[in-house]
Amino acid sequence: MVSNSGIYITWPQLLYVGILVLSFYVVELFFFWLRHGRKSKSSDGLALLQAQIDELRQELSLSKVRMAALAAQLLPSNFDENAIPPSLITTLPVEINASSAESPYAQAIRLAQQGADATEVAAVCGISRGEADLIVAIYRSAARS
Repeated sequence: MVSNSGIYITWPQLLYVGILVLSFYVVELFFFWLRHGRKSKSSDGLALLQAQIDELRQELSLSKVRMAALAAQLLPSNFDENAIPPSLITTLPVEINASSAESPYAQAIRLAQQGADATEVAAVCGISRGEADLIVAIYRSAARS
């Protein structure tokens, strides 16, 4: 007598296994899509934050130029640091007390007012070309007014 003790798979059972495998891959594809969507949203958020940081840096640079312009207007060119009483020097900000040399921005403003171009201003003062362009543009338009 021949014994048939093998495993027999019927067509309905094969269909169930196929549906199970297919559903597994659909779920895996769904989770992959979710992960990919989150990454693109976070990269969009990073790009937005980087743009805001760049904008704030530009505003800070412009504020530095404006502060240097105000300092150049407030402090006369023949300013004598020795004329300030010693008791007042200790209460002055560190930037004013540190040295009598003018800041790079004040020097850039002075050069721009004298008619220097942006390349020369950047080279002499040690500031970036963009900052020098901005200073020269501001003080050329102010000289025309």
